[in-house]
Amino acid sequence: MKWAKDFYSKTGKWWGPAEVGITDKDHKRAKTIKRLVPNAKNILELGSSYGNTAVVCAGDGLKVTGVEISDRIDFSGKYKEEYPNNLIFHKEDFYQVKLDDKFDAVVYWNGFGIGTDSNQRKLLERISNEWLKPSGKALIDIANPYVWTKWTGDEEHKDPEPELGYNYSVNQKIDFDPIHNRFIDIWWDSNHPEEVLKQDIRCYSPADLLLLLEQTN
Repeated sequence: MKWAKDFYSKTGKWWGPAEVGITDKDHKRAKTIKRLVPNAKNILELGSSYGNTAVVCAGDGLKVTGVEISDRIDFSGKYKEEYPNNLIFHKEDFYQVKLDDKFDAVVYWNGFGIGTDSNQRKLLERISNEWLKPSGKALIDIANPYVWTKWTGDEEHKDPEPELGYNYSVNQKIDFDPIHNRFIDIWWDSNHPEEVLKQDIRCYSPADLLLLLEQTN
C-alpha cells in the first residue's frame, strides 16, 4: 500500500487545478446518501480526495469528516472556510487514523481494494466496529473485474490543456492481473517516462466479495 500516498499526491498535482470543483458526480453521490441513509446527520468519507463531494454534503446540512492520505486534501482549505462547522478533514492513513465520533454513514467512493484481502477486512472491521452507529450503513464502491479486463492493454496520451487546468502531458496504460484479480493503472509524465506511477487495486466479483465479508462479522 506504500504506493498510494505518492500516486494520489503526484497525480493530484497534475489534475488538481482542473478537478477541484463541484461536478454532477458529487451531487449524485450526495443524492445516493440521502436515498440510502435518509436520516443521516453525520458521515465519514474515506479517501475524500480534494473534498468536492464532502462540500456538497456539507451544503446539504450534513456534518462530514473526511480522511485522505495524499496531498490532494490540501486543496480542501477553501471548502473548510465555507463550511467551518460542517467539515473536518484529516490528512492521515485511514488504517491508522483515530476518530472519536460514530457516524450514520461511512462512504468510500473510490479506492477500495488498495492492498491485500487482509487489508480490506481490517478496514471493514474498523468501519463496522469503530465508526458506524448501530443503525449506520457503509456505502462502498467496488472495482468490477469484468470492466477492467475489457480495458486491459488500453493506452492513451493526454496533451496539456492549460485553459482547463491540465498543465501536464501524460500517458496512461491499463493492465490486469487475472491471477490476483487486480487492475494496474499506469501513468507517467510524457516528458519523464522513466518515472512511472502505478495504481494497483483488487477487484471483487459478487462471489469474491461475499467470501471477503464472511470473516468480517
